Amino acid sequence: MTIQSELSTFNFESKSIRTLAINNEPWFVAKDLCDTLGIKNPSQALENLDEDERSMFNIGRSKVHGGGGEVNIVSESGMYTLILRCRDAVKKGSVPHRFRKWVTAEVLPAIRKTGKYESKTTVDERTGLRNAVNMLVSKKGLIYSDAYHLIHQRFNVESIEDLTLEQLPEAVEYVHKIILEGELITEAELPSREKKFTFEFTEYELQQLIWLWFAFKRGVGTFQHIEKAFRVLGSNMSGQIYGQAYEYLSVLRSTNQILNRITKEFEIDPMTNWRALEHLRQFDPKAVKIDF
Repeated sequence: MTIQSELSTFNFESKSIRTLAINNEPWFVAKDLCDTLGIKNPSQALENLDEDERSMFNIGRSKVHGGGGEVNIVSESGMYTLILRCRDAVKKGSVPHRFRKWVTAEVLPAIRKTGKYESKTTVDERTGLRNAVNMLVSKKGLIYSDAYHLIHQRFNVESIEDLTLEQLPEAVEYVHKIILEGELITEAELPSREKKFTFEFTEYELQQLIWLWFAFKRGVGTFQHIEKAFRVLGSNMSGQIYGQAYEYLSVLRSTNQILNRITKEFEIDPMTNWRALEHLRQFDPKAVKIDF
């Protein structure tokens, strides 16, 4: 029997669920499941499971995992049984329904792939890293995409969202090292400079690109407008909405500069599709809050 040495914890909305892998199969701490699912009598719920769906596990005396001693754990099959016995299990949008989709789509694939679940960091937890990147851009004259590329390359991730909680302090330290200690950034570390190309666009095509930028700007503004409400509601979508609202501002700014450059010979015409140029020209690249 192969048992994962430590419990892994993942967060479902406002609840924490502890997991471990036994023979590469996921098991869950029963109390965490019952608390999340609103099961009032955990003992009775566990008694109704088959023997191969429940067991005991000694978690030692780890304060991180809530005390010590033996705890009841349930298998993947047992977890599904507990969910299906909930009154609202088949009701879309209910806690059991959301929890089942969360586990099947994210937690189980991660456990089977790595033997543990490593939850993604939250937007708030990445604030320190974003602040460090802002300072790096200001001090070293980099563009945001190049600054983030350094982090992506250093930690072999595609996005800062893929950094683990343990990697975040390392990433902040790495950025500060570049800023404070004057560590040289070599050309090899930066993304290769793209070649310049010349394309022909019709007037209509240019207009469509500007309207696409305008739609993107409105979308960012909309997400900013609703982000706080979703956070207050405790929605599991709040982190994603925050990301759409604030983590693509650098793209909005850079595309604004590009489109302004290639349309500088055109004038605003309120009677044609060139009226979109007014939004392009009036955009404040320093703005954090975007009007929509």
